[in-house]
Amino acid sequence: MAAKKKKATAASVSRLPAGTVSLPASEAEDRAPSAQNEESESEDFLDDDIEFLPMGWGKIDKKSSGDKERAEIARKAKLKKEKSQVAAVAVAARRDTNPTALGQKVGFSRALVKLAKTCVKTESMESALHASCRTPEQFVSESVPEDIKVIKSTTSVGNPCIMCTSLSSETVTRNTVVTNSTVAELDSSIKLIEKLARQERDLKSAKTQAGSLRAEIEVLNQKHRLEIQKQLDQLNERHRKEINAMKLNLEEVEATRQKASTDLRKVREKNSAVRAERRELDLRLATMSEEVVRLGERISTLEEQKSDALVSAKFMSIALSSSAQDVKACQLKLHVVQEHSATFQQQVRSLRVENHRIRQEQSRIASTSNRLQQLETKYENLKSDHYSLEDKHNELQDDADRYESEHAEYKEDAEYYRKKRNALRDELESAEGDLQKMTAKYASMQSSRDAIRKKYQDLKDAHDIVGPLVKIGADIRLRFLDQARDTALKISRCEADMALRTNGNVAAHRENAAADAALFNGNFIPEEYEDEAEEIFQKLYNHQASDYPFFDSISGRQNDCEATLSIITTSSVSAILREEWRVVWNTIFHCSTNNKMSLIEKLESLTNEIVEVERLSRRRR
Repeated sequence: MAAKKKKATAASVSRLPAGTVSLPASEAEDRAPSAQNEESESEDFLDDDIEFLPMGWGKIDKKSSGDKERAEIARKAKLKKEKSQVAAVAVAARRDTNPTALGQKVGFSRALVKLAKTCVKTESMESALHASCRTPEQFVSESVPEDIKVIKSTTSVGNPCIMCTSLSSETVTRNTVVTNSTVAELDSSIKLIEKLARQERDLKSAKTQAGSLRAEIEVLNQKHRLEIQKQLDQLNERHRKEINAMKLNLEEVEATRQKASTDLRKVREKNSAVRAERRELDLRLATMSEEVVRLGERISTLEEQKSDALVSAKFMSIALSSSAQDVKACQLKLHVVQEHSATFQQQVRSLRVENHRIRQEQSRIASTSNRLQQLETKYENLKSDHYSLEDKHNELQDDADRYESEHAEYKEDAEYYRKKRNALRDELESAEGDLQKMTAKYASMQSSRDAIRKKYQDLKDAHDIVGPLVKIGADIRLRFLDQARDTALKISRCEADMALRTNGNVAAHRENAAADAALFNGNFIPEEYEDEAEEIFQKLYNHQASDYPFFDSISGRQNDCEATLSIITTSSVSAILREEWRVVWNTIFHCSTNNKMSLIEKLESLTNEIVEVERLSRRRR
């Protein structure tokens, strides 16, 4: 390659007139850069990997109009000075008309030195004005007998090549012996000039490529700016339409919110009135229950007293009958004793008569001793019998007196117990009357309690219907107010209100069997949509709405989580969370009751995370 370039340089030099020092053609073209290359001189050099750099790299700010005017004035002054210097060199060169061959070489070398100094000074001034680094000018020289032609190309902003021609070098008046060292230095200078020419060609090709790339980049930037402006206009128009639509939606939502707030306030007032009435009914029910308990205790006490009185009366009647029987037996016994006593008295009277007769007979029959002894013995026997009968009569008399006193006591006791029985009978009759009154009052209280229980159940059913819907509506509307605060009041949303947004998102995107069943029980679903809604409810919860509640609290919450995931489109972003959710779901069936509460809370948390991840993924798409 170096040999070919050297041959091309020699050929271009040979075509020049005699006495002309010329640069290569590529150098002449490079010394006259176009407007495109002028921009490349004011910018940094770009390497071959420029297509991989971001747009806008390697550019500097364009000069202002004042800087351009000052640069143009400096360039014109420099050109004028350079032309005057070249003209002076040409005039001095014409003075010598007959130089020898050796003198021509020496004169040429001196002219070359002066011209090189002038060009170097010009290049330094140009470098100072434009602050750019350039290589020194190259010269190619030949020994010619008569005149010298110099073609000089300098690089300046917006400057074409400057060609200056001199017909001869200065006159050499004496012969000078040119040593071999001078020739060697001239050859080395020529080689250096050729090397610099090659570097300048390489630099020119690199600049040309950089300029074309910069032009392409500028075209692409213009296209990109037009496209961006077009898209920006479209986005502004779309944004304006969306803003108008959002304003309309905001007005509609505000009207709906006001209506919902009014309904919510009415429901809350009604709910507070129902709660107050419920508390009043609970107090009345508690008071009635206490009254019923107290009356029941009194009734049981009266029944016990009645049973005791009946037992006492029974015992008294038994004792009275037994005492009457005893009195009758005593009377019969007394009658027998009296009859026996009368018999003894008759016997005593007969014995007295007999004794009197015996005494008369004894007095008559005093003579017979045996008969007298017998009579005395019999008399003694009769006397002892008489005394024993008297003692027995006295005992029977005492028994009769005692029986009479006991009979009197029994009569008094019977009279007392009869009076007590009558008093207990009167008290029992009054207790029966009170019992009948209390029974009637208890029956009325029972019917009133049944009515209160029925009313309480109706209120509880109405509260069960409205309660879940009111809670969900309140959560959703609070989330809306939190979102509207950012636009209406220009107050940024903070982490402190995260609970409002979380509750609103859960209420809007989570399944809720209680609220969905309340829609059916409260007749909030249009008739034309009721069959389809019933089918959807049965598909989600595997039960009909009329069967609610069909689970306990834990199973219901677990079923809500499953129904929530059944309506979400499955994607890969939530695959790991769904696997963890399935593990927790299977663990709930095999764990104890104490651990189910913590697991169901974890299941609900995973459900909320899956819903949020899928929602954000759809928003990005």
